[in-house]
Amino acid sequence: MHHIRRILIIDDDATSVFLTKRTLRGMYAGADIRTAETGLEGLRLLQEAAANRQPPELLLLDVNMHGMNGLAVLEELGRRRLLNLIDTRIVLLTSTLDPLHIAFAKNHMAAAYLQKPLTRQALLRVLP
Repeated sequence: MHHIRRILIIDDDATSVFLTKRTLRGMYAGADIRTAETGLEGLRLLQEAAANRQPPELLLLDVNMHGMNGLAVLEELGRRRLLNLIDTRIVLLTSTLDPLHIAFAKNHMAAAYLQKPLTRQALLRVLP
């Protein structure tokens, strides 16, 4: 299994965050798992991590958030071109599989687009 030490979850749904963290802790014991409740907060954490050369190896990003949604976060990451995030694996999480969102994600640095709730099997399928 791919060893991951730093993870960032950007999701505004507390239940989803709880379930996702539980899955991740079972897979990556000891990993530093951080969370952001908004797209803007997530971008700030990513900017800081990139500046400190401590980027997350895995970014789990909710598509359907209030305010700045996950697709807007992806778009902004592309604009900012944070070079220290080049090795960050971005996985979008959503409750619905919209073909337009999937196409957008593939064109904007996302490694995968998975349906909630996140499962160990689904995540392992998309990680190298």
